Amino acid sequence: MSVIQNIIGRVVVLRGGMYSVEVDVATDEGFGRFASPIEENPMLHIAEARRAVSEVDEIIGPELIGFDAVEQELIDSYLWEIDGTEDFSHIGANTALAVSIAIARAAANSKDMSLYSYIGGTFATELPVPIIQFASDENFEYYILVRDLLEVTDIVDAVNKIISEVGNKVSIEELSKASESVGMELGLEVALGIKMKRELEIEDVLNIVEDNNVAYIKPLGPPELFLELIAGTHGVFIDGEYLFRANNILDRRYYNALSIKPINLGTLTDLYNFVNDVKSEKITPILAEAKYEPADDTFPHLALGLRCPAMLISWNSVEKINELNRIAEELGERGRIITFEE
Repeated sequence: MSVIQNIIGRVVVLRGGMYSVEVDVATDEGFGRFASPIEENPMLHIAEARRAVSEVDEIIGPELIGFDAVEQELIDSYLWEIDGTEDFSHIGANTALAVSIAIARAAANSKDMSLYSYIGGTFATELPVPIIQFASDENFEYYILVRDLLEVTDIVDAVNKIISEVGNKVSIEELSKASESVGMELGLEVALGIKMKRELEIEDVLNIVEDNNVAYIKPLGPPELFLELIAGTHGVFIDGEYLFRANNILDRRYYNALSIKPINLGTLTDLYNFVNDVKSEKITPILAEAKYEPADDTFPHLALGLRCPAMLISWNSVEKINELNRIAEELGERGRIITFEE
């Protein structure tokens, strides 16, 4: 057993200068810590972060002392009971996530296991492909992905070379040319990802994907756009995040990939169940960062443990890239970076 002895919270600063709650969980055999990210339009300023800390110290912590940390589903279910609402509007989704993952880390630590092995088991050996957001203009946010990574650092080399080649001339045409030339230089299949920042005509979107080196797109628009993209493209990942959030559509006929932000789900159990729901629809789950993230190395462990083939991160998330590299080193010959293809 790994009996919870103490749970404490503290205020933590996130990327972008926002505040959230960090949770420490101490058991009789292990220790875990996690700082929760927050999504866009955050209400969690310093006063709210302090309120979240009070929730952890005065309500959640005392309720969970004595639980065995390995009973993740039971504890996560009890967090919902403590909250008493349908959307964690009382204690906050960020607070619930921080407590849940800190407990999982404590349980893994008590067993002297990496978090990814604790979550995913013996066969959690397929490393997620990083999709890195690194630039934007008035129409798109831009990502780089390397479909056939040999080493984690290949993606860093690709982004650096593309930034150097493009300079200040950020456009989809320039980035498309640069990604193709850098791919030839490195001997890798380097491609673009794009996230639409405004709606465009369906035909224009189809032409953009067809005429440029685009392997991943996060569309913005009506269901008809997604249907046309699925029908009119081959080997391109169509990310349905907008359609799922706007229309609650989880359907392979509309899209073949879905970026999933842990902060939108609640507990680790909720995240685990939703990823499996997505897989059951034969949709590729992509673990995605929130807008405001902590300097924390948990994210790649979640992606690997949940067996998400890719993870969507920003260029300044170096702690996540470094941790993925450490995991690859730890796995050695057991580890395999998958070829990220539809």
